[in-house]
Amino acid sequence: MKPHIKFAFVVCCAAVIPLLSSKAATVTVTVGNGGFFFFPSSITIQPGDTVQWTWSASGHSSTSGNPGVPNGLWDSGILNQGATFSHTFPSAGSFPYFCSPHGVCCGMVGSVTVAEVDTVVITRAQYKISRSQLTVQATDTNDTATLTVSVTSTGEVLGPMMNLGGGSYSAKFTGISNPQKITVTSNFGGRATARVRAR
Repeated sequence: MKPHIKFAFVVCCAAVIPLLSSKAATVTVTVGNGGFFFFPSSITIQPGDTVQWTWSASGHSSTSGNPGVPNGLWDSGILNQGATFSHTFPSAGSFPYFCSPHGVCCGMVGSVTVAEVDTVVITRAQYKISRSQLTVQATDTNDTATLTVSVTSTGEVLGPMMNLGGGSYSAKFTGISNPQKITVTSNFGGRATARVRAR
């Protein structure tokens, strides 16, 4: 593969991978399978994800709040085997729910935790004129994030950052013109922009 074609391929992959991994997910919870419970009873998702409850037994509900004290965020009503009900969670928080007929008497409860979007901080954005080289360092509150660097003014993706562990990331890009400002984007939704210092 010719070097310029290989470079274009790498840049395209770097642009597409974060988009794929940041796509909203749907998580399934089974209702009443083998007794008065939700399975799994506790889940953690990202903002924008959807929970789909699937009934494997009749006479149950998914109602937001605590047993006997619904809070009105969602209510499937009492549904029967084979039914489904979905709710999308747009923002972070902790969301308890229960089955209206069996929450008080039988402890049929569940919870959804929507994790906060991670925080990205650019700690260094330096362009070395003599080498046409951009050095970027950043931190992320989620140490499993994939960070990608782009030119703020054009949206051109320069490439991914290397995960150094412990929430620290680094990248060097050679053979580019000084971008003035860069944006670092996480696959978990966090982003930061910084002015590039040239020397």
